Parts: sequence; structure tokens; C-alpha cells
Amino acid sequence: LKKSYTGKSIIKTAGKRYLKIPKLGYVKTSKTGVLQNTKVKRYTVVLEPTGKYYLSLQAEIPEPEKYSLTDKQVGIDVGVADLAILSNGLKYPSFNSSYFEKKAKIWQKKYSRRRHLAKLLVLQDRNKRVLCPRSLESFTNWQKAQKSKAKCQAKAANQRRDYLHKLTTHLVKQYDVIA
Repeated sequence: LKKSYTGKSIIKTAGKRYLKIPKLGYVKTSKTGVLQNTKVKRYTVVLEPTGKYYLSLQAEIPEPEKYSLTDKQVGIDVGVADLAILSNGLKYPSFNSSYFEKKAKIWQKKYSRRRHLAKLLVLQDRNKRVLCPRSLESFTNWQKAQKSKAKCQAKAANQRRDYLHKLTTHLVKQYDVIA
């Protein structure tokens, strides 16, 4: 379940680093230069599990620039040991984000344990009919673990996504026909 908000109003750039969004006011951003000759149609503000807010824009843009032709062709085989093997013999290794994946696994264990213990305490309060029973949301320790787990998972996913974007962009710039 993602917490998000969508709007259709007009967004305006205010200076070099700010966007003016209806109901939210001025939001600091780094990508206002991209919005120079565009018409923003819709926006979505999303709160990620890491605690960060992201702004997605749907915009009309002029025709994007095209890469120059290279008259090269290549075939790609996606493998298990290697991410991709080209028909000309080039191999691209699989991405290794083991450091953050290990940290995410450790935080997943901590999160599960802390949540389980918090649930047990909530049930104890309910069974003992305590005057002011605790709720699951009152335990901040497992919420901290949840946020740390989400940060590690997001870091690993972002690194993996960045690697794939760089690889595919490189292949599209190098070759005209890819099969």
C-alpha cells in the first residue's frame, strides 16, 4: 500500500530549484531545467517506505533527440552466469549488490523479531484487560527497523536499476539493430 496523491492542476517552475504545486506550495527539486519547453498535465506525490517523498510528472514534451546511426547489428543472449552475452563475444557480468542485500536481510530479521515481540505485548495487554492497552503503532523500535530495512532494499534496487539503465543506454548508442 503506497501513500500517494494525484492532481491535474498546473505546475509552475519558480526559479532554478523550485516548483509551485497546488495545495503543497513550493517544493525544492533539482530537475527544473528539464521542464523548460514542456506542459505538465498531471502530477503524483508518493511517500515511499523509506520516508522520502517523490514527485512524478506526466508532461507533453517536444520530439526527443535521436542518436546517430552506427550501421552495426548485434544479437543478445540473456544468461544465468552472465547478465548478457553479445553475438560478437562481449560479456556483461551480472550486477552484484550483495552488500546492501545482506544488510537488508539482517534488517528484515530484526524487523520480523521486533514486530513479533510487539504483537505479543499487544496481545498480553488485551488478555490482561489493561486500562490503557498498547497498540502496535506505539512500538517505535520495529518502525525504525522497518525504515532501515526499506532503505537498504531501496538502495540495492536503485543500484540494480542504474546498472541496467546504463547498460541498455550504452547498447542502444552502440548498435542500430538489436536482436
